[in-house]
Amino acid sequence: MIVWVNNPFDNLPGEGRRPQRYNLLCRALHRAGHQVIWWSSDFSHAVKKHRDLPAVYTADEGFEVRLVPTLPYTDNIGFRRLWSHRKYAKAWRTIAIAAVERGEIEKPDLILTSWPPIETAKVARDFRRCWGCKTVVDIMDAWPENFYRLLPRPSWLRDLLGRIFFHRMHRAARKAYRKADAVSGVGLTYLNLAMQYGCKAPRHLCYHGIMRMNNGAFRYSIDESESLRVVYVGNMGRSYDLQTVVTGIKELVDAGECIRLDLAGAGPKEPLLRRLASGCEAIRFYGYLTNEDMQQLLSDSDVAVVPMFPDSFVAVPYKLADYTAAGLPMICCLTGETQGMIERYAAGTMYRAGDVEDFKRVMLGYLHKRSRITQESMASARMARENFMMDTIYPRFVQFLADLVTHH
Repeated sequence: MIVWVNNPFDNLPGEGRRPQRYNLLCRALHRAGHQVIWWSSDFSHAVKKHRDLPAVYTADEGFEVRLVPTLPYTDNIGFRRLWSHRKYAKAWRTIAIAAVERGEIEKPDLILTSWPPIETAKVARDFRRCWGCKTVVDIMDAWPENFYRLLPRPSWLRDLLGRIFFHRMHRAARKAYRKADAVSGVGLTYLNLAMQYGCKAPRHLCYHGIMRMNNGAFRYSIDESESLRVVYVGNMGRSYDLQTVVTGIKELVDAGECIRLDLAGAGPKEPLLRRLASGCEAIRFYGYLTNEDMQQLLSDSDVAVVPMFPDSFVAVPYKLADYTAAGLPMICCLTGETQGMIERYAAGTMYRAGDVEDFKRVMLGYLHKRSRITQESMASARMARENFMMDTIYPRFVQFLADLVTHH
């Protein structure tokens, strides 16, 4: 089976960063004997810079990567990014057709496009009409719903304005979910959303995967005289309640508590966060880390933070898989599916987004009862084993895709 995967956001082979969803999926497809091309962007979504990689290359894992020229953008939620996506999809169509016509690559049997971008799903349907391939939409994010946060409150007004301002995006979502041969998603939340749009095609749940467990990370003995090590890994954009986290940690340090906060990543809010943390040596910024350095940072930590605003419409973020792989208890303000998983496994504690006092209350519960960390650490690792192990979830995903081509 010849499979094209299109996702312009994940880390690529050769960049030295943590292999994410589409890297692991492409590996699993290749291991199952399929011929794989990963179409991606020559612009790194993570660091907002153009990549220093060849336009076409073969990853060490055996699949091919092809880069599409992409307009840069600085904000994850903004109209510049939407314009960039539109140009990206148009360029992909042109480059892919030309490569097939030259005989450089073969026509695909199946095309999987991530959602977002929005426009690539339509391009995939156009290819299906020409080449007879199957198309799958893999939902990573609720678009256009997560753009609603750009609109004024209250929620009823947001919903009304959202349906008006994002009418064309809603229509594109409806077509994508209804006309795909199958829909997959990183959370049940997204599969249910597709059904609300009228999707009747086969659906498959596949969470973000982890490569391995860090079994040495369990916190069996934690001295209360030592600093409690809190970690955040990820983007520093408008979807994240990091101001609450930084302010809360700083106030706890000023009150004499033994605690420190390590932040790895970058984003538009980073300058503001650095100003908030100014003068507090217990708050450290590491920037983007290699996969090896990120794993070490997580291993050295005691508790992790999932500070995503509920109106971000995120179901189950990458960081949940990363944190549980390290056996980290989680402090979280993301409601919905993520909250449900954390509470079902008793692997962490919720706080109210934007509420510094509530965040401090939760942190004090860990600071002055370190023994709970051991129990929650083991629960977190169990969540990882049962939901995120790549050797289990991606072969199932590959089989779902193969069955789609074989039996339909």
